[in-house]
Amino acid sequence: MPLHAKHPSFPAIPDIAPQPVRTVVVLAFDDLLLLNAAGPLEVFAAIPRVLGGAFIDSPPYRLLIASAQGGQVMSISGISVSTCSLEQIDQMAPQIDTLIVAGGPGMAALEADERTCDWLRVRSANIRRLCSIGTGTFALAAAGLLDGRQVVTHWKFAAELQARYPAVRCQTDALYLHDGNLWTCGGATAGIDLALGLVEQDLGAQAALSLARYFTVFLWRGAEQPQLSASLNAQSSALRTDPDVRVARLHAWIAGHLNEDLRVERLAEQFGMSPRHFARAYVAATGQTPAQAVEQLRLEAACRLLKTSHEPIKRIAETVGFGREERMRRTFQKHLATSPNGYRNQTDAPEPLDRRQSSRVGIALEWLAQ
Repeated sequence: MPLHAKHPSFPAIPDIAPQPVRTVVVLAFDDLLLLNAAGPLEVFAAIPRVLGGAFIDSPPYRLLIASAQGGQVMSISGISVSTCSLEQIDQMAPQIDTLIVAGGPGMAALEADERTCDWLRVRSANIRRLCSIGTGTFALAAAGLLDGRQVVTHWKFAAELQARYPAVRCQTDALYLHDGNLWTCGGATAGIDLALGLVEQDLGAQAALSLARYFTVFLWRGAEQPQLSASLNAQSSALRTDPDVRVARLHAWIAGHLNEDLRVERLAEQFGMSPRHFARAYVAATGQTPAQAVEQLRLEAACRLLKTSHEPIKRIAETVGFGREERMRRTFQKHLATSPNGYRNQTDAPEPLDRRQSSRVGIALEWLAQ
């Protein structure tokens, strides 16, 4: 019995028509960030055990890892990866469906390798999808494959990519971008989001949802979602100024209690200070008021639910703590210059699931509370 059939948290997956086996090649190198390669590969490899059905006997993806010379490459975590040489890939996979270039500190050597850049140029001419994870964009740019294309790379290296390759249209904030057959992402865990997007394109939204829940990640962290979320930005600023990290821990607590009363008195109690002292300390640590932080976190949660569910806007407003729909609408106008309904219409929300199997709002609340 497939795993999803035994586990009640996995929604029922409708029958999916037989799929051609698609060859996915990940280009690796010494000093790569292992998660850049392993994240997408794990998503593809999990399909038979998560989706079951015909995929058990006929997995939809054939997975190969390549490197310039082949053999073992060493990741920065000290874990070695066995790879095929580029010549072996040419023999084994004359037709590549999806080519993914990983990122990591060793990218400079790959970027300067003319032989690998030539191989990328040749193979990219006949593939359905060309992808990069994090700084993998630098190799694609060196091969001349990103000129005039919209891309995203890891936020720390976006300015460098744009300066060194001015013909590239580098975005500075998106989690991942899909420009024609080109898919790029911010790196590390964003590679999982990108892989889920690829699976959604191939197998449908419900298949991608089951995989996302299997890996306990939100679906969908859309392409337009910032690489650094409101909660992460808030925690990062707190960690820079508050070595006690109590402010950072408070943000995690807020994210788990968005639908409760989060006035400054409640937050001060949680933090162990008087309201007045807490308010001053919080502004000094983060550069914003507690109320502004709560509003941003609620807005982010509302955007996620608008993107990933068909729940009524009124219910979403209650779920994330805005209470009244009008209050949420004013917040959207202030920060996003659109209404909640307008935001929802700008996104590609998935088809609703069987509500007896799963409530997207219920899933989100469960995850927010973790």
